[in-house]
Amino acid sequence: MLITAPFAGPVSFPLLVAKVLSKVNFELKNSCETNEIGDVVLDSITNVARLRLKGYRIVAGVFVKMYSLIGNKNSEVIYTIRQGTLADYNARLYAKLTNKKEVVNTTPEDALKRAEEGKLALVGIEVKLGELFEDEMMKLNHFVPQCVIYSKTYPTEVIEAYEEGIRLMRERPEESALIISSASKYYSLQVMKNIIHVYNHRLTTKGDDLSKSIELYSLVKPEVKDLEIY
Repeated sequence: MLITAPFAGPVSFPLLVAKVLSKVNFELKNSCETNEIGDVVLDSITNVARLRLKGYRIVAGVFVKMYSLIGNKNSEVIYTIRQGTLADYNARLYAKLTNKKEVVNTTPEDALKRAEEGKLALVGIEVKLGELFEDEMMKLNHFVPQCVIYSKTYPTEVIEAYEEGIRLMRERPEESALIISSASKYYSLQVMKNIIHVYNHRLTTKGDDLSKSIELYSLVKPEVKDLEIY
C-alpha cells in the first residue's frame, strides 16, 4: 500500500512518527517530491478536491491547530502566503465569515510586517506563534477538519497507525520533533520542538464532522462540494 502526504504539512506528522517509532508496514512518500498518487492520500481538503480522483472518498478528517492570526482582527484586509495554499483558503474563508474586504497574498515576512502596521496576517505557527486561527474558528462555531485521509478503500491500518502516531507525538515529543524536522526538510529541529505541542492532532471519522468540512470549504473552493465521504 502506497500512502502519499506532504511531509512539510502537519497532516503527515503522525504517520511520519508512527513509521519510525512503531515501524508500521506501509510505503510512505512525500507528495512534495513525487507526482505519484497513493492508494491513500493525506492532504488538505482543498488539495484533494483539486486532484479529482475517481473512486476515492474521504475516510477521515484531521483537526489540527497550525495557523496563527497576527495583528488587528478588526482590519478589513488579511495578508497571507501564496495563493492556492491552505493558508490562502483559510484567509479567504475567514474574510468571508467576518465580512472583510480583501485577502492579499505575499511572503510570510511581509505579512508579519503588515500586521505590525495594524493589518491582520494569517501565517503558519512555524512562522510565528500567535492567536490560533483554529481557536478563532471555534469561537465562530466553524471549527472543522482542514485536512483529510482520502482513499479508494477503507484503510484500517492507516487509521490505526495515525492514531498511534498522535499518541507518540504526545508521549515522545522530543523524538517526534527530530523525526518530523528531518523528514520535512522545512522545519528546523528547534522550531519543531517549540511548536510540536501546539498542533494537538485529532482524527475523526464522524460523517457529521466531514460533511461540515465539505460544506465550509466549498464556500471558498467550490470543487470541495464534489468530494464524497466513505
